[in-house]
Amino acid sequence: MTTQQDDRVYPKKSHAYATVVVLTLVNVVAFIDRQIPAMLVGPIKQDFNLSDSQMALLLGAAFSVSYALVALPIGYAVDRLRRKQVLGSALFVWSCMTMSALFANSYGKLFGVRMGVAAGDAAIAPSSVSLVSDSFAESQRGTALGMVTAGIYIGIGISLWGGGYLIDYLTSIGEIRVPFVGLIKPWQAVFLMSGLPGLLLAFAVFLLPEPARARVAPPTANQTGSNDLTAHLSAHKNTLLPMFGGLVFMALMFYSFSAWAPTMMVRTFGLSLAEVGMSLGLITISCSIVGSVLAGMSVDWLSKRGYRDAPIRSAMCVCLLALPAITLAPLMQSLLLSWLLLGVYLLFISAYATLGLLAVSGVSTAAVRGRMTSVFTLVMMIFSATMGPQLTAFFTDFVFVDEGKLNWSIALTGGLTLPIAALFFRACLPHYANSVERLCQPSNV
Repeated sequence: MTTQQDDRVYPKKSHAYATVVVLTLVNVVAFIDRQIPAMLVGPIKQDFNLSDSQMALLLGAAFSVSYALVALPIGYAVDRLRRKQVLGSALFVWSCMTMSALFANSYGKLFGVRMGVAAGDAAIAPSSVSLVSDSFAESQRGTALGMVTAGIYIGIGISLWGGGYLIDYLTSIGEIRVPFVGLIKPWQAVFLMSGLPGLLLAFAVFLLPEPARARVAPPTANQTGSNDLTAHLSAHKNTLLPMFGGLVFMALMFYSFSAWAPTMMVRTFGLSLAEVGMSLGLITISCSIVGSVLAGMSVDWLSKRGYRDAPIRSAMCVCLLALPAITLAPLMQSLLLSWLLLGVYLLFISAYATLGLLAVSGVSTAAVRGRMTSVFTLVMMIFSATMGPQLTAFFTDFVFVDEGKLNWSIALTGGLTLPIAALFFRACLPHYANSVERLCQPSNV
């Protein structure tokens, strides 16, 4: 065991980084399972005769509604129970639900399957933030959490790259016979294969070392109710409202692009899913991993130089930097130029998960950190994950009334959401610094 500058005792570095590696892999598996439907828009729409708006419900609401229902109970469990058991059990459940798509022979059944995946997926963020916070000193958490959230983009990249080839290959074969199940469609086989790795990884999660939790100081006159979630939200509402506002609008673009980017490239440039998957997957993995890790490092760098508002300041900057790229990339006539601009966009927008989790963790005490992270993910699911894909589909179906104008819909979504996010973050800066200052009093942990 080693003692850090903040006088807390943290796990050995080998244990701490083993936790980072496993949590990164959990994010990889989770976002393969979460993202793979975006590669299957075409065959699913064809089989069930769906519109873009109905498909957006499957990509967004089916996930977010279930996620929202279980987020707070899971956050409570993370704050009270052994976190590796909560996360390992959730991983096992959502992997089984992903595989169960092979039984989905209707839109309603597939909708239910995606709700089941979301219910397990809700354990990732609170477990990750809690485990990292109790494994690393404050000045090292940004980089560590940046590594963990890099798994998101590895998973998205793999789902794009592998999913495109897989669905094209399986489609060329046709229906597949599975023992004890019978004939299944190619897109159902993709779900089956996507869920298998999670079953194995769940056992690695159960073997993780469980770091000691931070000691929780009793509330004082200056921190009334800091151990209670409702009182904590009330005490820091001036910070949390603009902070969540900025994160919601930033995530609207994040989820919209994740859902519709493969289909946009197919419709705009006439590419196959395999071609889109290879290029977009490589760009996502390379640019987004760099962006995610750099986001965490930037927060550590700013924090060491006395910026109490480091996560919010960084989030404001990346929104402004991502804005030109996402509004121009979908409208380019040159495929190469479009890919280059999408790489720039992904480099910056990939900071969303890292900065969001660091921002929430920075204004949370140890007693409510798991639940605060669940509040964050709940808000993102209710508003961003639901409305992001739906907003873009609305523009396509009811404003442009042309599926071929999906590129314009994505550009319009980015042009509306990212400036609003930046304004919210700008308003949050002084309030966030004040909240951090209050929570850094000696009696707070």
